[in-house]
Amino acid sequence: MGEPLRVLLDTDLAMGAPGSDIDDGFALALAVAEPALRLELVTTVGGNTDVENATRLTGELLTVLDRADVPLVRGLPAGADAAAEIARRALAEPGELTLVCIGPLSNAARALAEPGVAGALREVVVMGGVFLEQTNVAAMPGEFNFWCDPAAAQAVLDSGARLRFVGLDVTRRVRLTRADARALAGGGAFGRLAAEHAEGWIDHQERVKPREEIEQGSCALHDPLAVVVVAHPGLVTWREAFVAVETTSRVTRGVAVADLLMWQDPPTPNCRIGVAVDAEAFRALFVERMASLP
Repeated sequence: MGEPLRVLLDTDLAMGAPGSDIDDGFALALAVAEPALRLELVTTVGGNTDVENATRLTGELLTVLDRADVPLVRGLPAGADAAAEIARRALAEPGELTLVCIGPLSNAARALAEPGVAGALREVVVMGGVFLEQTNVAAMPGEFNFWCDPAAAQAVLDSGARLRFVGLDVTRRVRLTRADARALAGGGAFGRLAAEHAEGWIDHQERVKPREEIEQGSCALHDPLAVVVVAHPGLVTWREAFVAVETTSRVTRGVAVADLLMWQDPPTPNCRIGVAVDAEAFRALFVERMASLP
């Protein structure tokens, strides 16, 4: 194995907040546990919870994971500027750093707006969007991260950075079952914490999505997939596309429209999107990495 890939993680982590999604916490744990990655910075953004809570919960979880040494920078409020720190690090070491975004793209858009940053990042990997399917939910027509800040999602797509997106087309297929959650409880401090919150999140999903069959008895591991594919891109099948995001519509806020370049004279692609995933291989890797945590 070569040198680990160096990662900056931008997150709206909410594991530990009642009624909030837990997959960001697993994504952070994977960034720590995956030997092919080196986590060098965590930045926070509002989304699953507000940015203050996301920062507090991320710091607490880094301590549980025995990685309180990782710098943590809050996004957007006065006195903290995650976007500036992302930009500073990218420009200082061109081609060396991968930015992984697992929340709304507000920080990423601001960082990529700085001259030279888009070309300086090795890659930007985003959990966001739905490209081959749709949410089928009128109240949230776009995938959550895009829906929260559609203008930022479009700005990232316009930035010229090397972009890969793992959207709901693939992330809904990687699941954590109740049995998986209970098994985590024997795996140390993080495992006990994660097991407790995962069971609660599955309960919540079943309650609020009673007729969505895939959400019964398990929850999606959206954000962990975005972290893992930095080191193991072969878990997902990728396709070049030209993607645009609806930013102003009353009906389709945050909806991603993906041109798959199939017609004559297609547009120039601006990203790669995940179109299929080896869910069993991901699950095996996920279980192995969680078992390796202290």
